[in-house]
Parts: sequence; C-alpha cells; structure tokens
Amino acid sequence: MTEFPYISGVDVGTISNKEFARFETTKASDIVIALDKSGIPFSARFGDSEIVLTYDGSYKEEVEEIIAKVSSGDYEALLRELQVYGEPDGYYRLLGEVAEVLNTTIGTLQSRPDEIQLALCKTYVNFWFCDKVTLQRELERIHTLNGRTVSDIQEYERRKEQEKAPTEPVQTADTVPTFDELYNAYQRRHANDHFTREAHKHLSEIARRRQRDEQERIIQTEERERKYRP
Repeated sequence: MTEFPYISGVDVGTISNKEFARFETTKASDIVIALDKSGIPFSARFGDSEIVLTYDGSYKEEVEEIIAKVSSGDYEALLRELQVYGEPDGYYRLLGEVAEVLNTTIGTLQSRPDEIQLALCKTYVNFWFCDKVTLQRELERIHTLNGRTVSDIQEYERRKEQEKAPTEPVQTADTVPTFDELYNAYQRRHANDHFTREAHKHLSEIARRRQRDEQERIIQTEERERKYRP
C-alpha cells in the first residue's frame, strides 16, 4: 500500500460535487499550491511520485487546466529564462505575456511606473500555475494599484521578513513550499549550472518566439490605429 507523507486542502466531507483523481506525478506540491491559490476546494494526499486528489467537480475545467500547466514543463523553461537574463530584465521580458492575460498592450503596461511593471511580472510568475481566471484576477489587482501602494506593500513585507526568527522551516504533512520558495530553491540549485548547447538553443527559441509575438502585436496595434484614424 502506497504511503502518502503529505496532506493538503480541506476536510473531504466539506467538498461538494466530489470528483476523484489519482495519478503519478513528481510535481504534486506544485499542483496543490496552485489549487489553493486558485481557491478551489480540494483535499489531497501525495508523495514524491503520486497524488490522490478529491475536489469540487464544479471546478473540473480549472483543475484540469492547472494539472496540464504543471505537467507541461513550461514553468521550468520560464525559470531558466529568468536565470539567464537576471532581475529585472528577465521579468520585463514577460510584459508581453502579462499584457495578453490582461487583454491590453505592452505599451499600456510600459506607461506604468517601473515598480508596477516589475510587480506585475513577478505576480505573473508566482501565479503562473493557477487557472487563467485566478491569474488574471491577481494581475488586475496589481494593475490597479499606484506606485505608492506597491512601495508600502513591499516595505511591509520586508519588515515582516526581518521580524521572523531565522529558523529553518520544516515541511510537515500540513505544509508545502510556496511558489517563491520553489523558485528560490531552483535558483540555488542551478546557480552554477553550465547550459548545454540544447539548452541554449531552447532559450534562443523562447526569445525569438517572444520577439515575434511582440512584433505581431505591434503590427496589429498599428493596423487598428490606421483603421480608425480620421
């Protein structure tokens, strides 16, 4: 019988319209974090290679979207790209994707203060695994803030971190790492990695795709402006 050292979510009895899933995955913690951030009622037991999931069937489409995103490997590619270009340049390169989620243009986002742009891109990374509605909601929350508010939030978070005791967090059956912890751990593990030729090729393809998408959006914007120009 398989043992599951980790549990997450709510009591199974509180979940309506129950749907069940059991499958092999090495990314169970990413799945449960995304489900929790997306506000989906679920209960999960999981280990290093398998997860047993019970969730509200009303969110079946969102759950399937999250599982597909986690399983795609695209998030790892995004982290590698951030590692290559560093902060803040790596984040600013995501403005095109952020604009697409917000149904706006890159130019509109670039007109916002730098700290708003950076906060948008970091939020996009932190909520990338979530379903599209949740991702859009979190980006909208940042998009409607002003620069002063963002600074206040960042200062509050900085002070809160300083007040914490410098103890090493222990992962128990009720706790799983956050997105930020996963990202920071990934950076530490790969800080001194040497990229292979295939990895360089993959990152170059990502950069070319982003550049092509941005050029296409610019062309579409110019065409719309010409169409409605008096």
